[in-house]
Amino acid sequence: MTSFAPTVRRSVVAIGSFVSLVLALLLGAAAPASAHATLLFTSPAADATVADSPKSLVLVFDQPVSLRGTSVRLEPSARLGTAALSRGNQAVTVPVSTTLAEGVHTVDWQVTARDGDIMTGDYQFAVGPRTVALASGQTTAAKDAVPTTVLRWLLFAALAIVLGEAAGRRLTVRVPATPARRPHSWALSVTLVGTAAALALTSLQLGDGSLSSLTSTRPGVLSLIEVAGFAVAAVALLARHRAWAVTSLGAVLVAEALRAHPQAEQSVVGPLLTFVHLTAAALWAGTLLHVLRTLAAWRGEHSPSRTLLLAYARLAAWLFTAVVVSGLISALLLVPLGDLATTTYGQVLLIKIALVAVVAGLALAARRRLRRAGRGSPRHPARAENGLLAVVLALSTTLTVLSVPADADRSLPFAPPLDGPVVPAGTRAGEIGISARAAASQLVIDLTAPQIGGSEKQSYGLKATLADPRGTRRALKLRGCGTGCFYTPVTWRNGTSRLTLTASAGDEWAGGRAGLAVIWPPRPDSALLREAVAAMRKTPSFTLHELVTSNTALGLGDLKQLPLTGKEFLASEPYGSGIAPVITRLPVENGHRRLALAYPAEHTQLDLTLDADGRILHEALTAPNHLVTRTFVYPKPDEGGHDH
Repeated sequence: MTSFAPTVRRSVVAIGSFVSLVLALLLGAAAPASAHATLLFTSPAADATVADSPKSLVLVFDQPVSLRGTSVRLEPSARLGTAALSRGNQAVTVPVSTTLAEGVHTVDWQVTARDGDIMTGDYQFAVGPRTVALASGQTTAAKDAVPTTVLRWLLFAALAIVLGEAAGRRLTVRVPATPARRPHSWALSVTLVGTAAALALTSLQLGDGSLSSLTSTRPGVLSLIEVAGFAVAAVALLARHRAWAVTSLGAVLVAEALRAHPQAEQSVVGPLLTFVHLTAAALWAGTLLHVLRTLAAWRGEHSPSRTLLLAYARLAAWLFTAVVVSGLISALLLVPLGDLATTTYGQVLLIKIALVAVVAGLALAARRRLRRAGRGSPRHPARAENGLLAVVLALSTTLTVLSVPADADRSLPFAPPLDGPVVPAGTRAGEIGISARAAASQLVIDLTAPQIGGSEKQSYGLKATLADPRGTRRALKLRGCGTGCFYTPVTWRNGTSRLTLTASAGDEWAGGRAGLAVIWPPRPDSALLREAVAAMRKTPSFTLHELVTSNTALGLGDLKQLPLTGKEFLASEPYGSGIAPVITRLPVENGHRRLALAYPAEHTQLDLTLDADGRILHEALTAPNHLVTRTFVYPKPDEGGHDH
């Protein structure tokens, strides 16, 4: 026994050092979890009230989704059209074929996420002239979460037992004077259990679809690989080819790594982290189980038992380190520290961290007992360690059906859909065009600079301050939504709110400060635009005084005077047909009616001031590359057609 003392001391010192380091790192450790889709925005917005029945329902997710297994239902029941994908398969649009009655409507939705799991949720909105108080919010959850958790626990447990048994056998054969007694192999039985669990998970993912829908999608193919991996492993074990069985289960580990959350953050590093994490965790738990079963078979054989435990201790130290380091890096990729205590995912993760810390303590206790020959068996803490590892495994499978907390500061790939009527506004800061759209509880601002190369290469910066009608000022927290696009939630007060914007576009283009007025609530008035167009079309002649600038820092430009007819003018205007995507009426100013128009796809806004006859008196047009200010002078009837 004395010959083993130096080895024991070295092992215990190494394990103690690594446990101290690990416990410091555990605060950030996380398990891999499936990459679920999270509902970001809806139109109509969750808990919002819209004046008129919507023509469609739009659901925007944080990642591409599949139409396979997708369903959207309204309660009270309403006839809906066929769902369609857009915006990189992140937006689901469902036409509403009937007019919805006034009142509260609930949307129940279901989509297939990138990892193949079916996600479900619901939210409410109201239709009607009155504001309806809604507080239900929107929810996103994995469908069949409980059976999915149980099945994934069985799948992970099968991996751990088979891989751990293979590693444990290799440790056993290296023990001098190995006793002949060996525990009965569980590998074949648990491999069959793993096959059944993988099949059941594939069935849940398939839903009402056909087998061809599995083979045509990446998540479906990964699910089939897992089923095949377990099935081939079972056949290999029947043929007594354990090495083949371990190799085929490696395919299962690779499939799990390719469908987990980290791969959504880092396409190469993410799957590698998950593979290391899962492999190390399975070997750690599974090898300990096999060692404990071997010790039970070797009851009374003290020297071989101690040698086997020492060999496992050295292996476990490396495996534990791999689990914690890979988990720490995954956590840094996935979970903001502020979300650990405030989200379900973070809370489950904290419980898991606490249990892993307890496991580390039990492991250290078992290793210390190895130093004291005849002073207690290390089996008792080792058994408790193995039991807690089973609980940790259950928590890990629970994390796979929970959505990772969304990063509220992360840029969106595109602007969220805007609900209901929109108030447009536009201006220019230096050489940067500013296009703003205000909707219920939302504000989207687009910046455009003159383009030499591809617009996606241009970088933009924006700071915004809002002064509401009461004079209260606050800085807005902006979130990117594509190149030059910025989004923020805003609760608009009735009246005129003023935005102060500081825009920049790298070093090539002049930026600066600019102001915008947002007049709430919006008042759509397409009839007034048609009236203005009809009045201009009847105008035989007028003089247009025009200022054009591409850089407001240099002024409004040189004055030009152009004699025109109404038809000539309308032929060059975007609203010449009497139609605009966004129309809202502004408050009367000096007795004149006013309109604001917007063409979001072209980042163009116009403010029109009309006279009593509907003719345009003033126009301010903000476009991506210039600001145009126009004044219209009409001849007086008594001057024989000459300008006044």
